[in-house]
Amino acid sequence: MPDNDASSVATMITRFILETKGPAALVEFSDDTELIDGLGFDSVDLVSFMAWIENWTGSSIPDSDYSIGNFSTVGAVRRYIAGGR
Repeated sequence: MPDNDASSVATMITRFILETKGPAALVEFSDDTELIDGLGFDSVDLVSFMAWIENWTGSSIPDSDYSIGNFSTVGAVRRYIAGGR
């Protein structure tokens, strides 16, 4: 499993945005940035992002965890990956 520190998660999110949305979609973000409003994710992006997290971590996300609450902000993603659900 990759590091779950803030810079590693930021790198993972940046790679996801670049590979799925292109460089024009990349914006500055912090732990408080919302994925939907701040990063411009829609519901399809969010599902794709969850699959991306599974691939990046090598762990499946349980169906019960597939909710916006677990992935609402960059910080929530970092905490989820760290196991602090």
